[in-house]
Amino acid sequence: MRKILLALLLLSAASVASASTLTFTPSPSDLGDLDHHYVYTWRIDGVNLNGQVITSAKLTIKNIRNWDDSDNMLFIHLLDTAKWSGVKSFVDDPTNSAPVTDITDDFVNTRYHNNPNWLVAPGTADTFLTSQEFADDYSPWPGKQGTNFTYTFSTAQLQALQNYILNGGDFALGFDPDCHYYNDGISLTIETKPVPEPMTITLLGSGLAGLYLRRRRVKSSV
Repeated sequence: MRKILLALLLLSAASVASASTLTFTPSPSDLGDLDHHYVYTWRIDGVNLNGQVITSAKLTIKNIRNWDDSDNMLFIHLLDTAKWSGVKSFVDDPTNSAPVTDITDDFVNTRYHNNPNWLVAPGTADTFLTSQEFADDYSPWPGKQGTNFTYTFSTAQLQALQNYILNGGDFALGFDPDCHYYNDGISLTIETKPVPEPMTITLLGSGLAGLYLRRRRVKSSV
């Protein structure tokens, strides 16, 4: 019985050892500084999970800082795919108004969805990730300093990400900045681990059951 349990522990250690980390960065790394005149998609192709399951995902924006001190918002979506590979933008605010007054999530609002240059095809699965307000509480540009922002995916969002990747080997992130968000680079990190094999689960259950029965026999003989 001890040999079985030792084998199971070795199998478990091997699974942990084969866990992997996938890191993605767009080009340009700052998504064009997230200009408030645009909506952006970042499609990531050729993703292979190698039969593993996603355990965590984090989106990081380094040193993000606002262009002005008015109310504003950055909307972020997870998409099954996008029309174009890599980073692509669409003009959603052709005016040069300042401060920004049109606070609209154009992945939700359909005002541009029939435009032939819109970034996402009709019917594409869309999972809302988060909306964030980054106030300008710092010194005037160019001396202002931002903040390092990290968003951690929820369990439901991880499942959506897994499904999107399995549906074609790609997925996309959508960004609608309703202000000009200067930043020093964006990255996405995905952690994966092997799926336990049915035989391993069966052996583990048998080994634990056997150990329990053996301990009961030892106690009964005392």
